[in-house]
Amino acid sequence: MKKIILIVAAVIFAVVFIAVAYFITVRIFNGIVGNITNDIIGSLIGGSQEIEKKPCTTPRHQREFNSNAYYEGPLIDSHVHFPTSSTIVSSVAQQNGLEMPVLEGEISGNNLVCLFESEGITKTFGFHITSKFAEDSAISTAKAIEKAYPGKIVHFLMPPPIRSLNINPSGIKRILEDNKGVFKGFGEVALYMDGYGGVKPDDPEFKEIYKLADEHSLIVMIHPEDNQRDGVEEILREFPNVTFFFHGGRNQEWIIDLMPKYKNFYYSLDADLISLYLDKETNRSQKLTKEEFLTYIRGNFNSVLDNAVSRWKERITVNQDRFTWGTDRWFAWHFDPQVSGILEEFGRSFIGRLDVSVQENFAYRNAERMLKTP
Repeated sequence: MKKIILIVAAVIFAVVFIAVAYFITVRIFNGIVGNITNDIIGSLIGGSQEIEKKPCTTPRHQREFNSNAYYEGPLIDSHVHFPTSSTIVSSVAQQNGLEMPVLEGEISGNNLVCLFESEGITKTFGFHITSKFAEDSAISTAKAIEKAYPGKIVHFLMPPPIRSLNINPSGIKRILEDNKGVFKGFGEVALYMDGYGGVKPDDPEFKEIYKLADEHSLIVMIHPEDNQRDGVEEILREFPNVTFFFHGGRNQEWIIDLMPKYKNFYYSLDADLISLYLDKETNRSQKLTKEEFLTYIRGNFNSVLDNAVSRWKERITVNQDRFTWGTDRWFAWHFDPQVSGILEEFGRSFIGRLDVSVQENFAYRNAERMLKTP
């Protein structure tokens, strides 16, 4: 009898031991799988970001061209499409004509801030694509950069290239209230993109955003279509306290004609100034390469510069408190040191050809005025 009891006890112990071992094994397995899954999801949609400030080792660009008049002062780049931490956002953007590199490797947050500093850029207006399915990507990236490099990037919430992926106004309001002070602007609202066919700057949904911009002192950056003058004028009239910020190509200079009438907007001169996209601007499926651009601009630097000065100098002089300098970088190769160096050199050469009394306004002071920086 005693032997039977011992056998039963041993069996019970074995069963309990196996059950406990199984339970622990399942918990460990689920934990590992869960962590792996979370890591994968995080890499896809962009999770929390950690950026540790590092010493800047990017060398200053050595000038390639002899521009007699050359601006040596500080710059603010008022137009940069900031890489995303979400591979999903990057993929969707590329499928809709907007190449959006992922924030990693050579174009990590640290490297980008260092690159801008090497160009003498004190601040950069960075547009973070913010989708309703991956809004944490933009928020976490902006907050991590702000923590490591406070004040270096002026963070904008940029709607994605497909309107159906937009965060609605109530969602934008929540982001602004939950992350007070992080975001200084909304845009670029790229109304020329295929995903915004038929959408106008004065659409009711956007007007709700402009109301939020008024409440939270946001700059609103818009790239309107050629035929949207009436809509642009309507929002300038209806929202006189909102600072609007426009840019466009050669067919949108009508915006500049509105400057005497409306005082609540600025205009960014950027990619069009240096022909960053050449004639492929109208067909973004034909991707310009780094080599094509460098070959073109190195062979035509002075003629492109002369044309830019001829076209813009008088306009800037007449409206010297309304224009800003920018680059409109967004492709991965736009952040290559060779390309960035050429963009800086061209910008400084162009500014050097402006009247001395105008140069600082265009280079950085007008951007500071938008931010209401003393």
